[in-house]
Amino acid sequence: MIVLSPDSVNKMYAQHLDWYPAIVDPPLPPVRISALADIMSQFDLILLDSYGVLCRGSSAIAGATEAIELLRQRSIPFCVVSNDTLTNRKVAAAKYHPRGFDFRADEVITSLDITEHYLSTLTCRDNIGVIAPLEHPSDHLLKDMCRLNSCNGEIPATVDTLLFLTGAGWTNKMQENLVSSARGKQFQLLIGNPDIGAPHGDHITATPGYFLADLVEQTHQQARPILFGKPDRTIFQAAIALHQIADPSRVLMVGDTLYTDILGGNAMGFQTLLLQCGIYLHENIDNVIAQAGISPTYIAPGL
Repeated sequence: MIVLSPDSVNKMYAQHLDWYPAIVDPPLPPVRISALADIMSQFDLILLDSYGVLCRGSSAIAGATEAIELLRQRSIPFCVVSNDTLTNRKVAAAKYHPRGFDFRADEVITSLDITEHYLSTLTCRDNIGVIAPLEHPSDHLLKDMCRLNSCNGEIPATVDTLLFLTGAGWTNKMQENLVSSARGKQFQLLIGNPDIGAPHGDHITATPGYFLADLVEQTHQQARPILFGKPDRTIFQAAIALHQIADPSRVLMVGDTLYTDILGGNAMGFQTLLLQCGIYLHENIDNVIAQAGISPTYIAPGL
């Protein structure tokens, strides 16, 4: 496990802004609100990040289950939009139930769903090296790929494409071997979870975006990665298509990370709400926003 600081996470995001949509900030400074309940009635659809908004690791964040119940009481549509690549819509409902959330399968979209759709269009996958544990919900689509975890991170000569799917089980030594075996070569780069770090308990742990960025920085990869999760538009487009939303300004994206949730939501024309209960829990949020140059529409301490 690699533990990161919020500052190091933001610096790594900032070094790779060319991977993401252009920054488009709201016209006014962010408005402070006490919770989602203050503004939820203004929107036709509420999109919610998962880690740092609803939960930290396996525990629900205080007030999150009550906020979901209030959305149901007021009949306001919502959808969890997560960069989780260990969960697809088939198993999402069961995963969230132990945390106290009663989500239906059609109330969750993950970057794994988007990744699986892309992989299902490929006629050949044996040139792809994938970072994923040997048991994974997408095994039926990964079976012809080189499982880099089982190679201790060493990239075989037959691989010309790298898929960073999930960091579960990925070690520092595997990352060292990946970097070493990639030197002097260029690869197509795919990433299921673009997050660089995610809150788990009291720590921020490295996620696939970190391992990709580390590889790119150390081996001078030239290809722009193909992203299957936030802040890329594809996952947001899937959510609004599901709910038949015509006016993006009537959508609110709620997240805890400026470079994924807020940047991506702003670029889509959504309004955005940044929560301070996730990756920036102990940070001065005004300083973080100023340093990033990415601003939400609203700020709240929690959901």
